[in-house]
Amino acid sequence: MTLDTVISGCVVYYLESSDGLDDQRLAIVKDCVQDLDDLTIQLEADCQPYFLRLRELGEMLLHVTSSP
Repeated sequence: MTLDTVISGCVVYYLESSDGLDDQRLAIVKDCVQDLDDLTIQLEADCQPYFLRLRELGEMLLHVTSSP
């Protein structure tokens, strides 16, 4: 699966679930954000904005899930 597919799938799950993300999905999103950190610096400048936005989406999902 691609990083954007995984993150967007977790966003959809979060939006449709009254329970939010479970521990397994949180770990997956954290791994995706780490992968994006490693990947983005290797990309050409014109490709970076998409992946930086994707990373931001993952971070937002982690933040909203950890908020009370």
